[in-house]
Amino acid sequence: MTEYYVWLQSALGAGNNRLKKALEYFGNAENIYKASAKERSSSGVFTQNELKRLNTLKIESAQKIISDCKKYGIDIITVGSEKYPFCLLNTDNPPAVLYVKGEMPDFDSMPSVCIVGPRKVSDYGRKASYSLSYRLAKAGMIIVSGGAVGSDYYAHLGALKAGGRTVLVMGCGIESDYLSENKPLRQHVAENGCLISEYPPKTGATRFSFPVRNRIMSALCDATVVIEAGKKSGALNTAGHAAEQGKDVFVIPGSPTAEEYAGSNALLRDGAKPLLDVSDIFNEYIPRFPDKIDIEKAYEEPEKTEEKTEKKEIYKKLSTETLSNEAKIVYNHLDKHKFYPEELNDTGLSSSEILSALTELEIEMLIKALPGGCYELTE
Repeated sequence: MTEYYVWLQSALGAGNNRLKKALEYFGNAENIYKASAKERSSSGVFTQNELKRLNTLKIESAQKIISDCKKYGIDIITVGSEKYPFCLLNTDNPPAVLYVKGEMPDFDSMPSVCIVGPRKVSDYGRKASYSLSYRLAKAGMIIVSGGAVGSDYYAHLGALKAGGRTVLVMGCGIESDYLSENKPLRQHVAENGCLISEYPPKTGATRFSFPVRNRIMSALCDATVVIEAGKKSGALNTAGHAAEQGKDVFVIPGSPTAEEYAGSNALLRDGAKPLLDVSDIFNEYIPRFPDKIDIEKAYEEPEKTEEKTEKKEIYKKLSTETLSNEAKIVYNHLDKHKFYPEELNDTGLSSSEILSALTELEIEMLIKALPGGCYELTE
C-alpha cells in the first residue's frame, strides 16, 4: 500500500490541499491509482494538470523512491498508519507521506514547541533561541525547528545540549545537499530525535518548498515561538499556520523602532501571547501535561565539576562540528587561554563577524566572557 501513497504525493505535489479530499472521496491511494481516467475526472476533485500527472506518472517512480529510502535508512509513514501523528492528520492539507530518519516522537501525547526566527538573527536572538530551547527540552518538551542557520540552528543545539529530543522538519529531501554546513547538525538530530520531510530523499530545495514545509512544523506542536521577525520573515508564515490550526503563538517582544521586530510586534498586536520568560510556556502547558513536564529539571544548572570527562568531550565534539565557518575560524585561531576581541583582527573576518563568532562560542560554552571585555577558553 505504501507505494500508492508515495505515487499519489509525487503526482499531486507537496502541500496540495486536494489530497485530503481525494482520499476522502476514493477511500485510499490504491483506489485512486486503480481508478480509470474517467473516474478520476468525474470525481471533481482534481485539476486538469493534476489529472494529467495522475494519468502519466508510473508506479515504478514510487518504487524507486521506496528503494532509495531503504538505502538511506529512511522510514516512510503514510497517512492513516498508526505512526502518523493525529495532530498533523487533523489539518486541511496533511502530507500523504512522511519521510523520517531517526525516531519520531509521539506528538499526540508529548508537549512540543516549534521555535522559529530569522537566519540573520541578532546576538540576543541567538542566546534566546538557545536558552529557551535548552530549558524546554530539559523539562521534557520536544523542540521542533527547520534546521536553517540562525535561530533554527540554536534551537536544535539547545535541545541537543540539554539531552532532549528535537525534530528537524526539512524543506527538501532528507538526503539533499542543501545547506551542507549544517549536515553535522542534521546527523546529531537524527540520532537524538528525527528528521522529517514530505519530499523524496534527494529532492532539492526551492523558494516555495519552505513555506509549504512550515505548516508541518506548526501542526506537530502545541505552540510556535517567534524569536525575532521582521516584516517579511518566514517565521511569520509559520506563526500564521499555527494560528489557523488553532495553536498557540508566543512572541518575544522587541523595540517598536527595531526593524528586526516589526513582524514580531505586529503578531503581538494581532493577539499573539508575549513571551517574557520560559515560565510563560510552562504555566500554559504544565496543567495539560503534568506528568510529562519536569519544571525542576528546566532550572538545573549545567553539570560542572561533577561532569565526567567523557561527557565533556562529547559536548565539545558536538559544539565544534556544528559551529559556523566564522566561529570555527576564530576558535581555531585561539592560542591563549585569555584574550580580547581586538587580538583576532588577523583572522580575515570583519569586526561584526568576530563579535558574532564570539557570541556563538560563548553560547556553545567553548569560551566565557570575563569583566572588562576579556574572554577565556573553558576547560
